[in-house]
Amino acid sequence: MTNKSSYILFGFGLIGILLFFFLRPEIDYNGKGAIKESATDIEQKLGDIATKLGFSVDSLAMGTFFQQHTQYMELLKDSLEEKITPGKMNERQAHTQSWVSVIGKKDVLNGVFISNHSLFENAGLLKFVINNQGKVIRINDHEENPNPSFVQADSIEAAAELVVGDILGYPLDNYMLAGDDLDPEPELGNEGRDTVTTFQTNIDESGSEISFNWVRKPGVMEGPQTLSLSLDILVKEFITDTDFSTRFGYVVRSFTAKNDLEPLKLNSGLTSEVSVFDYVLIACALFLAIMVFIVGVKNIFNGKVEWRRALAIFICIALVTWGWRSIYFWSTIDEFLSSAGFFSVVINSLLWGLILGLYAALAYISWEAFARSYKHGQVELLDAFWQRKLFVRESGEAMINGFFIGGIMLGVFTMVLYLNDTYFFQSDSQFGFSEASIRPKILTINMAAWSATWLIGFAQVGFVYGMTRHWIKNSWLVLGTSIILSSLFLTVLGRTIATPDGLQQDVIIFLCIGSVIVYSYEKFGIVTVNTAWWLFMSVLLVSPYIGSESMELASAGWFQGFLIVSLFAYGFISYKYGIPVSEVGDYIPEYQERIAQQLRVEKEIEIARESQYKLMPLQPPVAEGFDVYGFFLPSFEVGGDYFDYVLSNDENGDPRALTMTVVDVSGKSMRAAMPAVFTSGLLLSRMKDDPPEKILSDVSDPIYNRTDKRTFITCAMARYDLKSKEMKVANAGHCKPILKRNGAADFIQTPEPRFPLGLKSDTKYEAMELKLKKGDVFLLYSDGLPEAINEAGVRFGFEEVPRLMERIDTEKLSANEIAQEIKRTVQKFSNYQLVDDTTVICLKV
Repeated sequence: MTNKSSYILFGFGLIGILLFFFLRPEIDYNGKGAIKESATDIEQKLGDIATKLGFSVDSLAMGTFFQQHTQYMELLKDSLEEKITPGKMNERQAHTQSWVSVIGKKDVLNGVFISNHSLFENAGLLKFVINNQGKVIRINDHEENPNPSFVQADSIEAAAELVVGDILGYPLDNYMLAGDDLDPEPELGNEGRDTVTTFQTNIDESGSEISFNWVRKPGVMEGPQTLSLSLDILVKEFITDTDFSTRFGYVVRSFTAKNDLEPLKLNSGLTSEVSVFDYVLIACALFLAIMVFIVGVKNIFNGKVEWRRALAIFICIALVTWGWRSIYFWSTIDEFLSSAGFFSVVINSLLWGLILGLYAALAYISWEAFARSYKHGQVELLDAFWQRKLFVRESGEAMINGFFIGGIMLGVFTMVLYLNDTYFFQSDSQFGFSEASIRPKILTINMAAWSATWLIGFAQVGFVYGMTRHWIKNSWLVLGTSIILSSLFLTVLGRTIATPDGLQQDVIIFLCIGSVIVYSYEKFGIVTVNTAWWLFMSVLLVSPYIGSESMELASAGWFQGFLIVSLFAYGFISYKYGIPVSEVGDYIPEYQERIAQQLRVEKEIEIARESQYKLMPLQPPVAEGFDVYGFFLPSFEVGGDYFDYVLSNDENGDPRALTMTVVDVSGKSMRAAMPAVFTSGLLLSRMKDDPPEKILSDVSDPIYNRTDKRTFITCAMARYDLKSKEMKVANAGHCKPILKRNGAADFIQTPEPRFPLGLKSDTKYEAMELKLKKGDVFLLYSDGLPEAINEAGVRFGFEEVPRLMERIDTEKLSANEIAQEIKRTVQKFSNYQLVDDTTVICLKV
């Protein structure tokens, strides 16, 4: 990071942060309207109200949710001529956000309900809506479940005044009764206000439910514009151990405090039909999840995975997801849950945790594979982190850059919203704005911020960029495609905010944010991107609590601010005083070490294979009176078989004798190949001059002394005299040679001993002599031929080798063609899967 680029990033980052806080009233749903009271404060207040309404919440369950009335906000924007901003509406105390508390029966829910409406329908008795100023603005009872309220008063009018004025705290001096039959000359009480006798009432057909409606007096600017109350007459029996009594009172059926244009039902969010565009975005999210799974699993099968890192990420994300959801349910619907419902919540949260944990782990595996292959993405900084090298200069630099870029993101985000004359509201989960309802916000805000940051950084940004770079070679096209894809994925997955204009507007917003974050990833890397996104999320998550009057809510904002400053200080200290990443040392992942080792082994095997083939004759010797050909088929890259044929000359330089040998070393691959090479040198040095029995006898002792005691070597050797047509054959524990004459093939029985080479230190081998005739075919072979196995598990068999020779028309075929026919037969029989090395020498006279 040069000084010039540092100053540029710092300047734009600072401007972005200042823009966000300066324009917050214009673009933030909580601008000039911080949430004033926590869920705990609301529930304590409702406990006092419930007592005054004649019942206690001690034996009942209570669940409290925060909701933002974006429908009402949009209705105001469409209906009023002046420009409507969140800051103006919050200053006017419009009911743009509220708490909803459901009071109901304990231990009755068997499933998971994710909205206050579904909770009220399934278990509620009364539902209270409390505005941001702490005033009750809605009360509704359940049509089927019993209403627990009971207010005693001398008259229905007195009961209405008691509920609205004294219990709910609305100054009725500021209101007058609404209705066509309003008394034009009301009696005045001692306090100079309309007495309860002037309240106009509406009685339903049954005669039991009575409604009261008030409107705000002209000139009064504070409070809702209309108040409505519905009471029901109730005679209630009270039974104690010593007494029985009947009391006359009233039940609160509903209450509404609302302003003009305000919907009667204040919904939590915007309701709109799902469009084709929405389906496209959902398809994009599914595409990302599928690609992360496919590429991640492919890397696992290819061995490109750091299991400790992947497991750590899986456990952390799974635990954080499970913990966050569990805390949310505990904070809202815990008292409503039965044992079965509690079990359902635990399993539901655990499944979500495992799914996201697996997704995060696979995304990390895929990202790391891409980043290492391109040597990009600050992967070396994560290597240092995993090695617990926490004060690294380059890591501090990356974090500082991340804070500056996070500020730039906030500025871009703010300007896009401001120029589009819209605003954002909180939408941090599938439950809407849930953080406000959770009790330990300091914990859950960071659980949400850190987990979402890692998911977005590794999946929506890092993985997408790596995948795009893998498919596309043009650097500019890679950047553009990555920005578009990442922005689409960010619109659907991992975001914490939404706008009232729907997903189309959100795509534009995240396209601008995505441009910054993807370019930052290309220029810097994952540490910078994750730091920037964490700062961006942290500011948005705590914005509703900035300036709150509640200590619980304000402390969450202060703590997050302290954490932001602390991490920036940590980055600065690391940058100034940390060790360079070069001193940490190059980190080579275990899978790369395995791959490198495997490549080395493969290269060594290839060298050994080439060396082994070079030891064998490339072309058979040619002379008058014989035709010879041999081949070697290893079952692995290298093998333990060896063959050779050497033509020796007399003193005049004329061909005198042909010496042939086939060697088979016990074992396979490199373990057998090296003794085979050693043996070949011993044999080759003697084959031109000495007879077979002498060669085998002389090499037996050095092989015994220089090879492993578990290794034994079989060898068959024959020497054919061209003038006399006599052949000497010696056998050291090898397969019996075969002679075909006059169409019949049979084994050649060599004399004892037939011990393999190296089995004993001093062995004297004997040879047998036979005279060959024109048309005879002599065969030397290793046990790979008779021990070949077909797919049914049946061996070819030793007795089948002479029969094979008899089936081959050796009179018309050359030695080469006979050998090739044997090769095709054994390969076809074993389906080209040899269980042992196969070597053949065919001599035709």
